Amino acid sequence: MKPYFKYTALQDVAEDIVQIQKAMGAAINVTFDCAGFDKTMSTALGATQPGGKVCLVGMGHSEMTVPLSPAAARYLWILLK
Repeated sequence: MKPYFKYTALQDVAEDIVQIQKAMGAAINVTFDCAGFDKTMSTALGATQPGGKVCLVGMGHSEMTVPLSPAAARYLWILLK
């Protein structure tokens, strides 16, 4: 089975978001980030439609920085598990 996405760097988040939204074929209301790295959090926050929910399940590091300004501007709910 061919993977949808290849490994990319943090600066490639915008391109990844477009690919994910195209693959889903509809607005993304809920996103789960099960890895918990800067790139996966940024991608989850960017791919989720305004007013949607992002659940951060995985914590890749013991201390992390979550980019809240873009999330707050789009009225996203962030749930930590």
